[in-house]
Amino acid sequence: MEKERIELDDGDFLQLFWVLEGNGPMVIILHGLEGDETSNNVKAMFSMIRKEGWNGVMLLNRNCGGVCNRLQRTYHAGETTDLNWLVELVKKRFPGKPIMLFGYSLGGNTLLKWLGEKGEAAGIDAAAAVSIPFDLSSSTDRMNRGFSKVYQKHFIDLLKASAKRKFLELPPPFDPGKIERIRTLREFDDRITAPLHGFKDAEDYYSKSSCKGFLKHIKVPTLIMNSFDDPFLETSTFAKIEEVSELVELEYHQKGGHAAFITGVPWNKSGWTETRIPEFYKSHWKD
Repeated sequence: MEKERIELDDGDFLQLFWVLEGNGPMVIILHGLEGDETSNNVKAMFSMIRKEGWNGVMLLNRNCGGVCNRLQRTYHAGETTDLNWLVELVKKRFPGKPIMLFGYSLGGNTLLKWLGEKGEAAGIDAAAAVSIPFDLSSSTDRMNRGFSKVYQKHFIDLLKASAKRKFLELPPPFDPGKIERIRTLREFDDRITAPLHGFKDAEDYYSKSSCKGFLKHIKVPTLIMNSFDDPFLETSTFAKIEEVSELVELEYHQKGGHAAFITGVPWNKSGWTETRIPEFYKSHWKD
């Protein structure tokens, strides 16, 4: 895997992680909340890409991977400008090569929102999104119930450490209060994510950034895989067939957890995602 750091016109930078070992399509990968190139789902997709003889690139979101970005901003679920920039970069560097998108969890929401925003102008061949929080507000509330609180604490600890690291180098233009006292994702988004990115509050951020309202406008063959036993998501908000474009394929499983979808027997397990997604891609790109 090769790391590339690119300076941007806005004065910030992006880090990209490339696997360029094949002659097949290019797969652009978007990671989840506070993820990076070491995340299990990212590693699994890169492994699939190598196995298929394809190529891939992962976009590391600003301020992730333990590296502070320079501007008074980081990333969020509805931030699509960096993805758009990367798609255009791939088109320029690899003219004529099929382009696929893959995103899971927060990255999947970003991917679907971008597809809806671009419509006919997306200019890619296919996309796949896994474990999607169609409605960010309800998903955040779901994380504050039952055993999901354990997962919420894990993410909150990561987010607070990331915010503290950033604000130590670049104090925010608002008062975030005592970051160490934040206990829920909604509180973090209300006090940090929203004001840092120009939203009125957490609910305004969720309303404008959730992908559900963009699904009707997708003009690219797109697979969405979710599981009914996902501890992060409110299943009542899962998109219905009438809420998506005719080019969107909804695939809901009874079991799969959050971005796991493990299949097989205990002594020979594999990820269904790494089987289903390349199968979907192959059926939709033109050689």
